[in-house]
Amino acid sequence: MFTLALGAAGGALFAVIHFPAPWLAGSMIAAILAVLAGLKLSVPTYLRTAAFIVLGVQIGSSVTMETLMGAVRWPLSLAMLAATVTVVTVACYLFYSRVRGWPTVDALFSSLPGALGLVVALADDAKADMRRVIIAQSIRLFFLVAALPIVINSLSASPAGTAATPTGVWWEIALVLAAGAGAALLLERLKVPAGLFIGAIFVSAAFYVGGIAHGALPQPFLILANVILGTALASRFQDFTLGELMHALGDGVAGFAIALALSVIGAALASWLAGLPFTLTLLAFAPGGLDVMTIIALALHLDPAYVGAHQLARYLAMCVVIPPLTAWLMRRRPLPPEKSDSSEF
Repeated sequence: MFTLALGAAGGALFAVIHFPAPWLAGSMIAAILAVLAGLKLSVPTYLRTAAFIVLGVQIGSSVTMETLMGAVRWPLSLAMLAATVTVVTVACYLFYSRVRGWPTVDALFSSLPGALGLVVALADDAKADMRRVIIAQSIRLFFLVAALPIVINSLSASPAGTAATPTGVWWEIALVLAAGAGAALLLERLKVPAGLFIGAIFVSAAFYVGGIAHGALPQPFLILANVILGTALASRFQDFTLGELMHALGDGVAGFAIALALSVIGAALASWLAGLPFTLTLLAFAPGGLDVMTIIALALHLDPAYVGAHQLARYLAMCVVIPPLTAWLMRRRPLPPEKSDSSEF
């Protein structure tokens, strides 16, 4: 409870000062500061599961027939995303390996944008330096959550936070939450990548597009879900000392700057070619994760269906490409010298 109270306090402070996406960013920053001060914070798994379901249902509720009709412009944007992700990964890899002198596996897994859970699992299998990989990935995500809403809000003609959707009737909300939770838990059990989040989004979208459900979830639900997610993100820094983070900060920030600069260029080209708002393509191309970037889109009143589709495409592509790439790298790694039969005792 202390962890959530701390995150809620940070979110409330950011809401008072009209910070974009306040409950997510504020709770994350407050919790990270507490972790660096030596406090032990934890978020139970069942709360994180509930938060993903609630936020997935709310994101699905924003899908409309107009959104689906606009999807005809997405293939070109998705192609630009694929090119951008490739360039970002190669550029960051070259920086970490050639400039910083990191081993191949450390450089690769620190450079991959998004799919943190998969990246960490495969990095561990490849015997990468896990502290280096996790710190680099976490710093990137921290700066995206903390800074990207401000950037997008400043670029937007109408600042985020002004739109409001009426709350739906209780039985419709209960129905869509139950159905979304069922689908989410089923996909999670089947080991579908990001299944917990995707299941809730797709079922909710079907309910709302089909006219079965109407209106938004109650604000307290959404605020609590954002606070849970924000504090959960901060918990990734739990096992690192301040000295370790400061030592890795320079490399992490440099890698983040390279990834963000190239993502901005890719987003600008996609905006121009597909005729979409730059703020929308920027968030979709940001080197973050499916869940966090889509939730930020929801908080900033950008099209979460577009952002989610692009982040999901990135996630699934990485799930397909990273495992064989890891296996190839491990095969190329030189084997340790064999021990002689006449070894000394």
